[in-house]
Amino acid sequence: MPHVFKGARSTVTVHDDKLIIRHGLFKTFGGGARKEVILPLNELEDMVFEKPGFLPGFCYFRRLGASPNRTRLEAASDEYAVMLHSSQHYVQLQQAKKLIEDKQAHIEPATELEIDRMFNSMISDSSHSVVFDGIYASLALTKEIVTISYKRLLPSGKPKTTLISISTIDSITLSTDNAGNGLFQIHHDSQSSSSLHTVTPELSEFRIGNINESTRFLKAKELMERLNVHYHKISYSTTVDTNDRNYINYARPSLTPRSTADELREFKALLDEGIITEEEFEQKKAQLLR
Repeated sequence: MPHVFKGARSTVTVHDDKLIIRHGLFKTFGGGARKEVILPLNELEDMVFEKPGFLPGFCYFRRLGASPNRTRLEAASDEYAVMLHSSQHYVQLQQAKKLIEDKQAHIEPATELEIDRMFNSMISDSSHSVVFDGIYASLALTKEIVTISYKRLLPSGKPKTTLISISTIDSITLSTDNAGNGLFQIHHDSQSSSSLHTVTPELSEFRIGNINESTRFLKAKELMERLNVHYHKISYSTTVDTNDRNYINYARPSLTPRSTADELREFKALLDEGIITEEEFEQKKAQLLR
């Protein structure tokens, strides 16, 4: 039977294998938290308490893979935290902790993190999508495409939806301040319709409005980077001629001619990542230096 514990404007429902945190309007509207978050008990690493006193307290449910070095503001604002305004709230959540620890003792530990499950699901099913939602925009990711759906007014002529191929992403930047406000930027190439060998650098960006969005889109960033690396490993293996080992079409075309040194650096990076062998690198090096 589920057990419900009350904090300030939030509740924690403990089941045999998971806990469900439900938030009121204060945290969802003002803090960017989802109305309901589910945390499997075998992915709960710790419960961090701040006892209420002159300032409100909180109970932060730290998940596997989450940073153990979050500030007080970051932990209290997190959607996996419940605010504690009184000693009654504190006692309630201490009781929840004891119950959770008893249940965890009979559960097998998690074998992979949430982001690992997301990545593996997307790789095995090209139609599988994961959505990260924010105040100003949302990101929908599949194995091959990123879709940005803007929610706020945009400059005249700019589309409300942007599609970006995972293969064209050069870098992703997430910059935020201590309150979680900041900018999410995707640097990518735009393929010219007139020429398969002409690419134009582009920047797609949107604002981040709070700490929960910052945490959410940090996960999106890591997932996109994994997908990008996976794409290029697959691209490499399918474009290489296994008989003479020609490394054609692995790198995206450049706007300017590449020097021998540039090409050597690219293949050295492939060697360092374990994508090509030392022997293959030396063969390519010898070809370039002829």
